[in-house]
Order: sequence, then structure tokens, then C-alpha cells
Amino acid sequence: MKIQKIFVSLTFAAFIISCGTKEKKPPVDLSNINNVEDICVPYSEYGGVKVIPVKLNGEPMNMIYDTGCSGLHLSLLELQTLYKNGKFSSDDIIGSSYSQIASGEIVENGTIIIKEVEIGGEEGIVLHNVEATVALNQEAPILLGNGVLDKLASIKVDNVNKTINFTRY
Repeated sequence: MKIQKIFVSLTFAAFIISCGTKEKKPPVDLSNINNVEDICVPYSEYGGVKVIPVKLNGEPMNMIYDTGCSGLHLSLLELQTLYKNGKFSSDDIIGSSYSQIASGEIVENGTIIIKEVEIGGEEGIVLHNVEATVALNQEAPILLGNGVLDKLASIKVDNVNKTINFTRY
């Protein structure tokens, strides 16, 4: 609970500071991605969703590959894990934003920068300075959406071999 209060306070402070003075960063820094052409990432299915292994700032996590999600979305629990392991600091906070969830409800989120997102291992897709939203609760799903990957690759889901295949443009 204490981390949540700190996060909300930092988010509010960062939002106030950033209003009107900070240029909006692109969601992905394309100049830093590696050059492997095709990447096959195995997935697991849990409750009808596809889950892939991803590293956020070097921290391994299993993320839901969600074609309906526009970006990268974490719960407060994952943010706390990153913070506790020294993989996140207040310098990574951008501010706050609003989004519409699957139920149609509009919710407030924190907005942060993930310095490195690794999909498919070191030889896979490595993105730098990815903007992510953080749900201000512990139970929100952790989502990897098309918005992060649309600029990088065409995506094909192989349901027979249980892989998600990324082909670079």
C-alpha cells in the first residue's frame, strides 16, 4: 500500500511538472533495435489467452499477447517488482493517462518508460524507451499489445506449433 501511495504521489508530481514543457516521446526508439529478421516466440495458453516470456528492464515476466491492447500495460504489482529489484526509479515516471478497458470503463493509469523490452531472448526483438501504462491496482493483467509491435514487424500466430512469429519490415 505504501508503494502505491508513493507511486500515485510521484505520478501526480510528474504529471504536474511535465504539462506543456516536455515533448512527447515516440512509443519505440527504432534506432536501437537489433537486426535479426525473423523471430519465433513460443507461447503458452492460460484461460484462452496467449502468454509469452518477455524481459522488462532485464526482469523476466510472462505477458499476455493482446491484439486488442494498444501498447504495453502493467499492474502495480509488476511495477513494485521492478522497483524492488532496482529496475525502475522515479526518473522513469512520465505522468498519468486515461484508457478505456474491455468493459468500456475509462480508468486512470500511470505512464512510465521501460528502458528495455526484450521479446524472444537476446537474439529476438529488443526495444528501448517504450512508453507503458500502469494500472493503479495489483490485479490488472500485464499486456503486450500490437501498438508496441506494429511499427516493427508483421505478426503471424502459428496455433499448430504454438509460436508467435515476428517478421521485420
